[in-house]
Amino acid sequence: MAEPWTYAKAGVDLAKHRQMHEIAHEIIRQLSQRLGIEVSGIERYASSIKLGDHEICLHADGVGTKVIVLQMTGKLWVAGWDALAMNLNDVAVDGFQPVAASMYIALPSSDDEKFRDIMEGAYKAALHGRCLIIGGETAIMPDVVSYPDICCFVIGLRRHVPEAPQPGDVVIGLESNGIHANGLSLARKVLLSKYSADTYIEELGRTIGEELSRETYIYSELILSLYERRLIRCAAHVTGGAFTKLKRVIGKNMNLILDNLPDPPQIFKLIQREGNVPMEEMYRVFNMGIGTVVICPRESSNEIIRVCRDSGYNAQIIGKVTEGNGKVVIRAYTGSEIEY
Repeated sequence: MAEPWTYAKAGVDLAKHRQMHEIAHEIIRQLSQRLGIEVSGIERYASSIKLGDHEICLHADGVGTKVIVLQMTGKLWVAGWDALAMNLNDVAVDGFQPVAASMYIALPSSDDEKFRDIMEGAYKAALHGRCLIIGGETAIMPDVVSYPDICCFVIGLRRHVPEAPQPGDVVIGLESNGIHANGLSLARKVLLSKYSADTYIEELGRTIGEELSRETYIYSELILSLYERRLIRCAAHVTGGAFTKLKRVIGKNMNLILDNLPDPPQIFKLIQREGNVPMEEMYRVFNMGIGTVVICPRESSNEIIRVCRDSGYNAQIIGKVTEGNGKVVIRAYTGSEIEY
């Protein structure tokens, strides 16, 4: 049997990544203390500060190595879309209304056609998420980047304050649109070492490149509407770090037991099989078909599922909240149990 692929082997060490986050968090805390400005939500998705009567967040995220596939497939518009989508989802789950965005686009050479494709994707996502693009930076760096590097910054205005989950609450999962924009370093190493981007895979019903190029679902308007209607306590975006990210919303005295996850889309089974990727690594790196989760009292679950489906997103109860010690426990589609 082939040696198992992991994210670290593909070049992304999540343990080191967490250590880097801790360095950043410590710098933020020191600055906050030295300048006398309180920063809230450092451990969540979108940290924030108070400005007069308003609480605002400033969040950044990018597309990462997905641009390599997008350039192969001629779908660079998805890079612009995804850069905004990742930010919109992150700020919304923490209860912030996206207000304005700024784009950073680095290219290896001056190329107005590629730039236009990227910006048109960002434009479509901004319309979808009702978020204005007000500026940014365009950098031409032939000796630094070989592919476009796209990052987005979003300002959000506090609309809702998430509540802590309670024992007996249920966890509802909203479907993803495949791999979204996380784990592409591992997915590329596994799949593009065996197949070309234009290889048609019967179980996918499309080529490898087409599957890996699908745009990220934008959940922000839906999530904010669920908060507005007081149907949910909190929400989590299943993004970098995948299901370990859910630890951000449960606190130290609760556990999430995800024992009713749906069978994942075929792309994830293909990656796992071709790369011999350990199941624990799959749920640590990929969304496995669940792009966002919301946590709510059980009596609200039917209404939430109806609202999600009316908005075009399949949703189902995937687990529950119990008393515990801050763990996420998953029953994988193979039947094995994983604990983070």
